[in-house]
This record gives sequence, structure tokens and C-alpha cells, in this order.
Amino acid sequence: MDDIRLYDFKKSKKFSLENIRNLTVMCEEFCKTSNMQINYETKSNDLRMSVNKSMQSTYGEFIENIDNDNIVIEYSILPTIYNLTLFIDKVTILSIVDLLLGGNGNIEDKDREPTNIDIELVKYLFSNLLTRMYMPIQHDRIQINKVYTNKIQYQNLNSKDMIFTSLINISLQNNIIGYMRFCIPYESTKDIINDFNTIGANSSDIKEEESERHIEGYEIYPYIKNVDLNVTAQLGTAKVSINDLLNLELGDVIILDQKINEDITVNIGDAKAYKAKPGILGSKNGVEITDIIR
Repeated sequence: MDDIRLYDFKKSKKFSLENIRNLTVMCEEFCKTSNMQINYETKSNDLRMSVNKSMQSTYGEFIENIDNDNIVIEYSILPTIYNLTLFIDKVTILSIVDLLLGGNGNIEDKDREPTNIDIELVKYLFSNLLTRMYMPIQHDRIQINKVYTNKIQYQNLNSKDMIFTSLINISLQNNIIGYMRFCIPYESTKDIINDFNTIGANSSDIKEEESERHIEGYEIYPYIKNVDLNVTAQLGTAKVSINDLLNLELGDVIILDQKINEDITVNIGDAKAYKAKPGILGSKNGVEITDIIR
């Protein structure tokens, strides 16, 4: 009698055990390459991703366990796979953004809503992370279609759709601060899902080596990757006479040559590197990169 299992005929399972195993491997590969890329972007090893568990369920069962304020990243693997999503805790997103802006990832105001700058930084980071994800099928590119600021805004699936989901732990300084969830619908992958079974046991080592080369670019990278660089955002310049300079007092205003609607310049060391727009992120000043100076 111990071998008898209850089977719900109303909820047919679509993914085979082999499908689930290989999709889980793909998620593990994503975590490994993402950890390297995030370390590169933030110049620290504080943030780590790791697979907690993977399973299949209906979308309705899945979405019931998601907080309303989850950030939803919708992406496609072009030209064949659509309606793929990542659900990420809002606090986790705010911590990642803080790390990208040079902070320590500890968020004081956990209730604040993500700003446009937050969303653009999320799109920038996860576009890089998803592009480096190992895919055992031929594809043109992986593209982020839209970022939703809560789960209610995303309406592309119905409650009975079968999905694969993988729960990813997000740790900051070895403490779990939140979770990210892959949501892969069966209908979006049914024509190619068996191709995922070609993921080999050695793909992890190969992909990690490829990702390191892709991120590093040059053999010198390991020797310079921890070197600190001074990044400055120049709001503008002004010319004043020595007499005016000597007579400056508290409350005096210096008019800069920068117009309010013009991009400012971001320098790395003494070199002009980016164009940007100034803004405020929480309690800190920040800039949104708008162009690269080549």
C-alpha cells in the first residue's frame, strides 16, 4: 500500500521528470554565471543566488504564494519561446539596486516603491544575466520585454496553465534576504522542451569557463578586477573671479554652465565615460546612464 499514490486527473502533469531535472540544471547554471556577473558589477562577493527547489504546478497555485509587490520580469528566447517570467521580491530588488549604486545592500525603507531609475537598473542587470544563461537550443537572443512593478499587472497566463518553477534563494552576506522564482509555462516550451534533455553533466564546468572568458575579456582581468576606480558625475562648471571667490558666503548661488535639460558627464578617473541624467534614489543622489562616450 505504501507504493500507492493519489493522482489528480483534473491536473495533468506536463513536464516529465527528465524535463524538470534539466530545467533545474539550467537554473543552477544561471545562478553560477549570475553570481560571477553580479560580483563583477558590484565589485563584491556579498550577493549570492542558489537554487532552493524546483517543481511543476498550475500557474494559479504558483501565483497564490507570491506577494503582490513582487517585481515581474517578462522575457523571451527569440524567436520561439515567449511568456517566460522571473518573479523577484521587491526588497531583494531594492537591495540589488543599492549594491549596483555602491551601497551595502541593506535597505532602511523597505516599503518604498521602485523608481524609474530602479527599473532601468534592473533591466540592465537582468538583461546581462539572462543573455549569459546557458541554453541548449539554437536561438537568436534573449530579450526582456517588460518589467512589471507588481504581480497583478502581469496577465499573460491563466490559473490552469501548467508551469515549471524554480525557487532561487537570494543571500546577502550569507543571510537569505528574499527569493526569485523562474516561471516557465509548458505551452511556451512544449515544442522544444525535449531539446533541453541534451544538457550534459559537464555543461556546468564548460559554461562557467565560457562565462568567465565572456566577462573578463582579457587575461589581465584577474589582476585588476578589484582595483578601485573613482567615478564622478559632473553637474557643470562655472567661471568666477578671484574677488567673487573670496567674497562667497553661505547662501550664495553659483550659476553653472549646464542647462537643466542637458545630460551631465560621468567620468571614470580623468576620462569622460558616460552621459547621464541626475536624480534621487531613496535618500541618495544618483544618475541614470543615457549614453556611452566612445
